[in-house]
Amino acid sequence: MTRQFEYKGIHYSVTVYERATGRWTWSFQIGGGAVCKCADFSMDREEIARSEVMRKVKWQIDHKKWLKPIL
Repeated sequence: MTRQFEYKGIHYSVTVYERATGRWTWSFQIGGGAVCKCADFSMDREEIARSEVMRKVKWQIDHKKWLKPIL
């Protein structure tokens, strides 16, 4: 399942998929950049996983870490 969000005018998506082991893998993509795997939690820890993904996305956007360096 993938959902689209916006933070400070920058679009990003969060994808969650269930693995055969009964765990969820969470990843995110900011502004069409690279997909970053963020968290791998058991299904009963959804709120913790959601909080961790949001924290990492916001930190990367705030610190412009998702932008590619200009050479």
